[in-house]
Amino acid sequence: MKTNPWTLSVLLLLAGPLGADPDWYEEYPDWADPDWHVEYPDSFCVVEGSTATIPCSFTHPAGRRVERVVWCTNDEFCQRLVFNVYDSSSVRADRRFQYLGDRVGNCTLKIIKMVKRDTAMYRFLFQANVDKYTGPKGVIVKVTDGEDVKVRSSVTDHVVKEGGQVTLTCTSACSFHQLDVHWYRNGHALSDTGPALHLSGLTNNNTGNYTCSLDSSGQKTSAPWSLLVLVDEGRFVWHLTVSVVLKVLWAVFLLLLAGLVFAKRSAPGPEHEIVYSEVVG
Repeated sequence: MKTNPWTLSVLLLLAGPLGADPDWYEEYPDWADPDWHVEYPDSFCVVEGSTATIPCSFTHPAGRRVERVVWCTNDEFCQRLVFNVYDSSSVRADRRFQYLGDRVGNCTLKIIKMVKRDTAMYRFLFQANVDKYTGPKGVIVKVTDGEDVKVRSSVTDHVVKEGGQVTLTCTSACSFHQLDVHWYRNGHALSDTGPALHLSGLTNNNTGNYTCSLDSSGQKTSAPWSLLVLVDEGRFVWHLTVSVVLKVLWAVFLLLLAGLVFAKRSAPGPEHEIVYSEVVG
């Protein structure tokens, strides 16, 4: 059956820019408008119990106003509400899924304390006026157990000279993306967060056992990585010499002070001098 070209054009126009099906783009490449676009990574895995961020950006033709944004799972067009993990038009949102984006061009999604059931194909949809658009490919997120969380170092030796620097990286079998990594030294939490910990201008205070955790509870914690900061020998000798000299001076001062006190107590007082004068007279 031959289709009238004008009729086909009307049908495609009514369909709007919802072309989320890659096959649709291949069949009608001229209708793949570059002004409508969603960009995010193809796939990545996340360690169970950790918090991850799906980076996302979108564009649309000038003059359009975005009225609604949606994140869904395992739904090619984000049309079935049961699969929506976030919908700006609904108050029934799971608090673990936080929309960090806006309605201008950022569609980043944060997922807190991921569980195995969060493994899915994620897609983003935005509605601009009457038109809707869904990212055609989506991003595959896989949640793994995340065994063997490790701390890797930029130096091969665990001993670093004073004033040097070292970068520690928290890794696992899963190539995670933008996790909220927590760092510890000797079991005490550090203020630094993120997959990499940069230490520069090292001093003896940086010596200790470093561990990283993929969640704030510390359940996914790495084995400790030991760092020993070696103090410069010249500076060490100088500090030691100064310390010894100060101690010697302090000891001499105490001896002199004790001698003065003893001498003062041993000297005859005025009363003894008066009695002596009377006897002699």
